[in-house]
Amino acid sequence: MRRQFLLPAVLGAILTAGYGAEVGAAIKCWVNNDGVRECGTVVPPEYAQQEQTEISKGGVTTGKIERAKTPEELEAERQRAAAEAQAKAEAERKTQEQLAADRKLLDTYTSEEDILHARESRLADLESRIKITNNHIEKLNRNLSEIVQQAADMEKRGEAPGENVAKDIENVRGQIKEQEQFVADQRAEQDEVRRQFDSDLARYREMKTRTGAAQANNATKPDSP
Repeated sequence: MRRQFLLPAVLGAILTAGYGAEVGAAIKCWVNNDGVRECGTVVPPEYAQQEQTEISKGGVTTGKIERAKTPEELEAERQRAAAEAQAKAEAERKTQEQLAADRKLLDTYTSEEDILHARESRLADLESRIKITNNHIEKLNRNLSEIVQQAADMEKRGEAPGENVAKDIENVRGQIKEQEQFVADQRAEQDEVRRQFDSDLARYREMKTRTGAAQANNATKPDSP
């Protein structure tokens, strides 16, 4: 059905008669189920949740009442608000963590040299563990070679190596694998130490530069009279 609109004359009649309502009552317009625009001082209950337009006595639109939101829209708004609140809380948490880390950094080190010394000390400790473990791996490999050679010599003599020999070989190989994994873990920790100390050093320099700039700026400010 073609949408119809109230003519000024009709609107004037509504304003004058007011459908029996009080003089000066606000006129509201809505669209009915047939797509026809209707106006009056009272909105029928079946259209109360729809979008409405308020009109003055002179026929000028003075306001607009948005339609009631659907349950789906309200739920979407709730989820959006919850996500925004969660993001805000996460940002605040990260800010507080950074502030705590900055305080700890400044309390722990008094200079860049302190940071570099701590890094080298930590790397040296890990390197010492790696060296000791590699020496142990060499001994295990020699032990393994001896056991394998003994088994080979027994086979040459026509003797079966026996179950204990096979278990010894398996046991030593397992130890070698564990020790090699330990070395790999220590190497990975060295990489992490370098990354962490590089990050700490960069942050330390940034804070010191910012502090120096602030002090210089305060020094150039004129004294209050």
